Amino acid sequence: MTVVQPLADCWADSMRRSMQPTATPRASKIRWQIAGLAGLGTVITNIDRSTISVALPFMSHDLHIPPIIEGLVLSWFFLAYAIVLLPAGVLVDKFGARLVYGIGGVLWGIATLATAAVTGIVSLLGLRLLLGVGEAAQYPSCIKATQQWFPLRERTAATGLWDLGARVGGVITLPLVAGIIGVAGWRTAFVVVGALALIWAIGWLIEYRAPSEHRRVNAAERALITEGSEEQPTERTKPRWVELFRHRSTRALILGYFCFNYTAYFFITWFPSYLVKERGFNLLKLGFFGAIPGLVAVFTELSSGFLQDKFIGMGRNPIKVRKGFIVIGMLISSVIALAVLVPSAGVALALLTLSYGALLVGGPSLGTFPSIYAPQGSQIGALAGVQNSAGNVAGFLGPIVTGAIITVTGSFIVPLLLTGGIALLGAFTFLVILPNRSSNRALDEALTA
Repeated sequence: MTVVQPLADCWADSMRRSMQPTATPRASKIRWQIAGLAGLGTVITNIDRSTISVALPFMSHDLHIPPIIEGLVLSWFFLAYAIVLLPAGVLVDKFGARLVYGIGGVLWGIATLATAAVTGIVSLLGLRLLLGVGEAAQYPSCIKATQQWFPLRERTAATGLWDLGARVGGVITLPLVAGIIGVAGWRTAFVVVGALALIWAIGWLIEYRAPSEHRRVNAAERALITEGSEEQPTERTKPRWVELFRHRSTRALILGYFCFNYTAYFFITWFPSYLVKERGFNLLKLGFFGAIPGLVAVFTELSSGFLQDKFIGMGRNPIKVRKGFIVIGMLISSVIALAVLVPSAGVALALLTLSYGALLVGGPSLGTFPSIYAPQGSQIGALAGVQNSAGNVAGFLGPIVTGAIITVTGSFIVPLLLTGGIALLGAFTFLVILPNRSSNRALDEALTA
């Protein structure tokens, strides 16, 4: 009995251990669901803001809008967007991405729905302003959510995922809105896309929480998220976002993002009109061929985000990797100017596709810069707001400048040459003016370790 009992106890203990998991629990993947939900919001913001670009040739006929006013209509959204981005970034730092992004979704959804009822230029411009106010919440909220939900080594891919929504939205907008207009008219198009925004806003407010508060995040994922979380603010003093302008990196991001967006927003605003007016595309061709540049941009941006993280994972300097991708992309993007030299509509579309696809190689880089160059972790949202505000000044000025030049010259030649030159200026800015070191000393030591 004295021999059998210990053996029985040993066997029972062994069985208990074999029935218990010995491996470390795998981290849950809720952070990627959050990035996907943020990206869905980006898709919808870009559908809502871009619907006007597809509908405008038909709205102009019904509402008697001349070309110079068309440029004003396209740009008016960006005026409010650029101005409100500054306080939006501060509000995200103070109240969080959940509340600011959710309320923004409600506002831009209402503005889009109401556009279906416009009867004149004044009401149209007013709703474009309200749309800009609501959508200003998107960019700083997504950057803040990425900083809160992802470790440093995954942020480029996560940023590429939600920022990819801008390209997906552009791809969807042309066939979706052109199809709705063809079947039910331009007013119905605004009703459909406005309803999408309200549905998404409700979903975001229900689902989004901080990692520490989210019920479906396990301990392993929380540990992964905080891995290398060196930029969490420890300061007790309240930072002022105005102080950001003292840094060379802030000024470089302002100029660089202005150039990036000036180029990008040609495709969001005047590109459909270019295909219709300059290259003779009808509604069917516009809906089919006009989606090609956006499809290519979806692939290049998504690939760029994962490639950048791969290079960083191999030990390359994160700042130099992200700068390198955006510089190369903007250099190639300047081929937009060559589209004016070719008589073939197909070759012109190919050049524009190369331009847009190359430009978006740098898209994931832009979203990571605020978390790199913010002097304090509590200023990430503010710097994101400043950066994106400057970029959307280009969104405001670009359509007006293009419309004015077309009114004077009667063609897109000068606007495309100007856009190519601005892309080159952006490449120079990110290569030469933007520093190779972070503005946060602790983060810079971590990046260069």
